[in-house]
Amino acid sequence: MLTASGCAARREKLWAALPGPCDALILGDPQSLIYLANYAASPFVFRTIDAGALLVLTPGRSVLVADRMVHSYLDQAHVDEVVAPVWYDGKHPAPHRKLLLVATALDVLGRISGARFGIEAADVPAGVALGLRDARPAIAWVELATILRELRRAKDPDELALIRRSVIAGEAGHAAALARVRPGMTELDAYLLIAAAATEAAGEQVSIYGDFVSGPRCETERGGPPSNRVIEAGDLFLLDYSVVVHGYRADFTNTFTVDGHPTDAQRRLFEACLEAMQAGESALHAGTTGRAVDRAVKAALAARGLEHAFPSHSGHGLGLSHPELPYLVAESDQELIVGDVVALEPGLYIPGIGGMRFEHNYLITADGPERLTHHRLTLEP
Repeated sequence: MLTASGCAARREKLWAALPGPCDALILGDPQSLIYLANYAASPFVFRTIDAGALLVLTPGRSVLVADRMVHSYLDQAHVDEVVAPVWYDGKHPAPHRKLLLVATALDVLGRISGARFGIEAADVPAGVALGLRDARPAIAWVELATILRELRRAKDPDELALIRRSVIAGEAGHAAALARVRPGMTELDAYLLIAAAATEAAGEQVSIYGDFVSGPRCETERGGPPSNRVIEAGDLFLLDYSVVVHGYRADFTNTFTVDGHPTDAQRRLFEACLEAMQAGESALHAGTTGRAVDRAVKAALAARGLEHAFPSHSGHGLGLSHPELPYLVAESDQELIVGDVVALEPGLYIPGIGGMRFEHNYLITADGPERLTHHRLTLEP
């Protein structure tokens, strides 16, 4: 989980980043509620279905609004006050859940004076904004989403701790795949054994998503959820997935041959991808633009005449979402900053030879990149 001191510090950073004074801030993006308050409701329990929550900030004070059905997650939140009305008590018919959230939030906001409010317009229910406008016709809004998007780039120590936990779980899944995926399994069978290993390493129920494809799907689809396709001897298996730990995730990839040996042509693609990754690593320094990193990766592939077979991005940022800032792409002027967590993922996809992708994650430090992932990049288990 995130720490109380980390959440408090991030709230202070948000206030400092505002373009001008605000009387209150209203946040509704679930990722913002994790980032600023450690409110991370589990997606695996019935009581969180259709649940919403809002975080109301005033200078020096934080109030989390949600209903009492999610009390176990409210208890873990790092805020000054929780306002949690009863929605359903098991004895009476429940009212509309989101309308209860709106009414409760308006009651909390009604106690706050002023007419300049920050808001996450895409995530706060319209009823909250309309209710405030009716009560305060002169209200002025400050959009918070773009501000938070930039703030979330530089990861704090408690955020990095969760990303590192995701890495440990993800590496366990990759190791299980190399050791245990066999011909005759379906892609879904492979996913299940990978998910079991990752979940065991995480030590708790976690969300696992990504690409689990084999054989022709590697070159035609280049990814996708596991299917009931039966894996054959000699197939490539492309494994690119994330384990979400309290909202945070790493994202790293390997492609390997199942019970067989790669062809010479596949080996050449593998070597080219590793060279491209090394070239990208050399460019991962604070102040370097996303365009420059992308250029370094693609130049290594071009030197082998393979740039045409790499249609994707060279990499992207990671954290509470995927992808997020910064974007390591051809048209990006975004500069890397200390604290960014980024992925490099060169890949090559050639009909008749195969499709493959390889990926590592890095923390940008003042001294250069720190590689966070240490799974085996190999075509041969």
